[in-house]
Amino acid sequence: MRHLKTSIGIAAAALTAGAFFISNEALAENWTGFLKTPARSSYVERAVQPPLSLKWRFETKGPVYSSPAVFEGKVFVGSYDKNLYAIDAETGKPAWSFATDGEVFSSPAVEAGKVFFGSKDGFVYAVEAATGKLAWKHKTDEKILTSPLVSEGLVFIASNDLYLYALNASDGKRVWRMKLPDYEKYSGVYASPAYADGSIFIAGKNGIIYSSSAKSGGRNWSARTDSAVYATPVVKDGTVYVASLSRNFYAIDAKTGKFVWRKGLSTDMVYSTPVVTRDRIYIAFKSGHIRAYNRNDGTEVSDWQLGAEINSTPVIAGNGTLYIGSEDGFIYALDAKTGSVLWKYATGGGVHSSPAAVDNNLYIGSEDGSVYAFTK
Repeated sequence: MRHLKTSIGIAAAALTAGAFFISNEALAENWTGFLKTPARSSYVERAVQPPLSLKWRFETKGPVYSSPAVFEGKVFVGSYDKNLYAIDAETGKPAWSFATDGEVFSSPAVEAGKVFFGSKDGFVYAVEAATGKLAWKHKTDEKILTSPLVSEGLVFIASNDLYLYALNASDGKRVWRMKLPDYEKYSGVYASPAYADGSIFIAGKNGIIYSSSAKSGGRNWSARTDSAVYATPVVKDGTVYVASLSRNFYAIDAKTGKFVWRKGLSTDMVYSTPVVTRDRIYIAFKSGHIRAYNRNDGTEVSDWQLGAEINSTPVIAGNGTLYIGSEDGFIYALDAKTGSVLWKYATGGGVHSSPAAVDNNLYIGSEDGSVYAFTK
């Protein structure tokens, strides 16, 4: 698997996934972090309809696994060339770049005029969104592959030192941190945190889902799955949805931690985050399958397949389109009801990045080192 080339492995860009304060899903004027909302929901009421045309292409000097954030006319994204970039959303011209000492796998989050992200150099960074000037940085003891989430004035991010950090968004000082127990076979943290109703939800490589108070870090509950978890949890209407590496999918009550239902996923592994709509759950599998399940009980509703493995988390629009990247280098638009391919575009490398759908545009990164913008 090309995305697990290093000794620690590279989880899908869909996992790296931050923080976001969009209260009206029907308006996608900004996409302020990975999967749009604090609850990690990449469902939107409307997105640009295919076929699309290339608006611009911005080239970095390394693969782009990071997923774009879009805020007030700029696209923010990390690259394996160790930089975070700010790109003009209309023209594709660089606004600024910020260099770190490690590859930037983390997807940025934007809030209160700052861009927050992690680097493989072990630091959490906050830079000014307008200028790229460093506001603060906070050192952890290991590389960071997850993406930040900002809520209640705090930045939440997990490091491979096995801690979930809550940092003051203004000055970067640590408010609290929570240790995630290690599991030798699957060491590290790859899933990013999710937020809903005052609680933070995080999945450990030990297969345990944790719920903690966002303010204090105090434990609400923990729920054990049957294996390691790479996929970021998603929260919808009081339920936490998460897939484990052992090919099982879980619906967990967000208040109590009790299992609502669980569903076997055949022989397919999952690295991307589920997308939950009003009545469906969509899951993209490494095998190239995209399956839809009934949200009430996990019953399978449909099964489509692309020609290569999938590590990207899709964007699903209520007006009928699913956008997703694939290891074959294509960005696809599928009919969300039938799975038929409505449009596709070939990049020069595998697409692990997850798309951002803002207004009449679609933004996504590629392993070829480029960030792409498409429009109608």
